[in-house]
Amino acid sequence: EREGGKKQKMGQKQSREKLLYQHVVNGNVGGIRTLSTQGASLEWKDKGGRTPLIVASKNSRLYDVARTLIELGANVNAFSKGHQRGTPLHYAAKAGLQETVALLLSHGANPFVKNSKHETPLDVARKNERHAVVREIEGRICYFAGQMREVFGPGFSDASAPQFSSRVIWVVIVPRSSSNPPRRPRLEFVIYPTPQDAEPRKILCLRKCKIKGPNFQQPSSALIIFDKRNKTRYKFTSVTEGDKQQLRRLYNACKGISQVTQALTQVSSEPVAPPLKLPEMASASLYTSSSPCRLSPWMTTRSNICMKSPRLHNNHCSTAESWITPNQSPPHMGSHEEPNIGSPVVQTPERFSAPLSPAPSAPPLTYDDLSSPIPGTQSEASALVVMEDDKLGSSNLCIICWEASVEGACVPCGHMPGCMSCLKEVKVKNGVCPVCRSDIDQVIKLYGV
Repeated sequence: EREGGKKQKMGQKQSREKLLYQHVVNGNVGGIRTLSTQGASLEWKDKGGRTPLIVASKNSRLYDVARTLIELGANVNAFSKGHQRGTPLHYAAKAGLQETVALLLSHGANPFVKNSKHETPLDVARKNERHAVVREIEGRICYFAGQMREVFGPGFSDASAPQFSSRVIWVVIVPRSSSNPPRRPRLEFVIYPTPQDAEPRKILCLRKCKIKGPNFQQPSSALIIFDKRNKTRYKFTSVTEGDKQQLRRLYNACKGISQVTQALTQVSSEPVAPPLKLPEMASASLYTSSSPCRLSPWMTTRSNICMKSPRLHNNHCSTAESWITPNQSPPHMGSHEEPNIGSPVVQTPERFSAPLSPAPSAPPLTYDDLSSPIPGTQSEASALVVMEDDKLGSSNLCIICWEASVEGACVPCGHMPGCMSCLKEVKVKNGVCPVCRSDIDQVIKLYGV
């Protein structure tokens, strides 16, 4: 009798989960909620190894079902074991469901998980030419995204060209894996013909490249990347002649300093999900906009920021060109604010509402010899520089406003990220340390001895 009762209960439980799965297929949100409250598991898998959330994530009609399942606690990183192994994000990316992709990313879906074919969701979206999904995922993880001008001709990019010419391209710098400090992410320099293209024209692994930084004292500055694998040089300048800020942002991103300033445009006319609210201030590298941005919980603080800024820092310049080995350049933990400079604005969804023209997102690198102009050119030996871990992040300026000196510390973590006024504002608004994201109990002022 006991065994029979036990089997009956097991059968009831299994049928309840199958019924929930059927409600998912039929889009019955009410039935899903009812069965969930009765104890039905949200992780039951069908013969193909798909969970209810995976089924909902591959169908545009089931967006509300996917949102309901996530609200009820479904695993957004569940991995199917069928012939098309992958997470819900892989399935949504393949189907080109931008809304569902945004929903999953906003609730912690990891965009770096690889399926059975060793493809990330971004790879899947590119392969299936889902440009809206490509822009969505890149917008969550990129260090830089914007238009640049590529110079090609003899010795650059296309050696067969008889003379030098240029073309406007869309450049995105993205990591291949999540950032786990102190390990530096593997960054890729991705070149698209236009923002409407899903498939890259060229992908450069920055660890396999040498980067020659721009000389901002020259009127026509350029960033040169030498791909050591195929012995090819690439030359990039700003779209607008003489605009050094966009070039500076690209250069900093190549060194692992996030420069995301909402330059991404959403070229698709597909509707998007309503944006989620985030604290007005976060920490580390940049995601600047006049409207809140949405960030995935798995991302480290270096990639997360939503801020506004009172002024630009555009009067700094670099003294000389320098070779930087990307895999030796430490990440910079800092944030900077910037204003709306009245640039032409492209109509975009709220989370990607931003001007296309370049805007500074981090203060330029400072050098000890900037006190006076340096005439002439520097020797070739001085042009070779390898950035060590103690070079970046050594500024004593507040990493929030980049104006006042560091004078406050967060308790109990002990980090000293900024001035007292900024730290007090951070404590009031979101109450977490801008460096480590731990809770702030109090902010104390430090005095030099």
